[in-house]
Amino acid sequence: MRYAAALLGAAVLVTGCGDSKHSSKTTGVANAAARTPTPTATPVSDAEQLQRLLAERARRIENGDAEALADTSTGPQAKRDKHEANAARALKLEGVTLQANATSIQGRYATAHVVTRYHFLGIDDSEFSIRSAMSFSKTPDGWRVKDDHPSQGVVAPWQLANYTVRRSPHFVALTPAGLKVDTFMNDLEAGRVTMKRGMPGVKVPERLLVVVARGNNDTKALTRDVNALSTLYAMAQASVQETGSAQRVMRVSAQRLLVVWRAFKRASRAERRMTIAHEMTHAALVKQTSGRMPAWLVEGTAMYVSNDRRYGDAGALLSGGVLRDSSKQAASKRVLSLTALGKPASMQKLGAIPLGFAYSYASAAAFAIAQKHGRKGLLRLYAAFDKQKFKGVAGRKLMDRVMRATLHQSLASVQQDVDAFARAHAQFR
Repeated sequence: MRYAAALLGAAVLVTGCGDSKHSSKTTGVANAAARTPTPTATPVSDAEQLQRLLAERARRIENGDAEALADTSTGPQAKRDKHEANAARALKLEGVTLQANATSIQGRYATAHVVTRYHFLGIDDSEFSIRSAMSFSKTPDGWRVKDDHPSQGVVAPWQLANYTVRRSPHFVALTPAGLKVDTFMNDLEAGRVTMKRGMPGVKVPERLLVVVARGNNDTKALTRDVNALSTLYAMAQASVQETGSAQRVMRVSAQRLLVVWRAFKRASRAERRMTIAHEMTHAALVKQTSGRMPAWLVEGTAMYVSNDRRYGDAGALLSGGVLRDSSKQAASKRVLSLTALGKPASMQKLGAIPLGFAYSYASAAAFAIAQKHGRKGLLRLYAAFDKQKFKGVAGRKLMDRVMRATLHQSLASVQQDVDAFARAHAQFR
């Protein structure tokens, strides 16, 4: 509920008796007041009117008021607004704001880039934002939104579909209306337990937002962070602000798990829970994940915590295995080194097959380090990239410097351990 203060002015009429002299003076005062010019209200500019309109839209989206939201728009947009307000009502939004930038006004027509910010009631780090391009028309009733469409291709959940909100002790899940998700909430909680056991003492989000996408089309509408859609079951997402040369995370927002149901539903119960444990590891460590962290360490740690022993494929390729699709052989072999996966974005643009081998090698790296240095050694290495005392940018030199200080091994020595571990566990298919 939003509280608005209204100032009510009470006019009191006082009548009384008096002589004519007193009445004359009173009349004189009244006449003097009448001669005083009445201040004229400053006209509200078109830009201010548009921002007031957006403020009203924000309030009506937050309240899920379909008819009221439709009153702020015109034409086909009014029909879309009714649908979106109905969808928003179930989501328990708060703090919705719409802010116009780069406003252009030409007569009775206007355009603006609009940033919509919102978050979900009672959920950690759930402040989100989307950008849209809006056009406006000036009607006899004032400015109205003529068209509202995403300017970066990403929409808010209520703009995409109707969702059923499901709750468990540590998750709030938005699942597409009518979608049968069976034991999904139990899978989430079980995956969280696995992650906590794998990282005792690490602070975990008390309650996390989960958004379920039906398939690739929904995923593309909700995020632009995915390349190899065919391999995606779920992903942890967050917006972070970094500071200093160590690129330490100082603020986290827009944190959620995105689950692609088309793929996730085909997995076994054990695979589902392992996937959730993996993504929850990312969610729990996001505040400790420096912007210069090697990709293999980020993913490998999550695989170690979730007990994802996928290192056999990398071992087979390192041991002379040949892929059925020979055209992917060279690209897949190139990712099998700590240096090749040593930058934050090293895994982002890989094709599906090389990406699979990159994950396999990251698993081998994490398990090999933990085998020699223990879980604490692996987590100590992870935390070191966040420390200001280790100078340098992401890459080979920084990895070598951090490994020497935390593991008392050079990068080359750790690389040998990882390759040997992978070969010892090779699985030929």
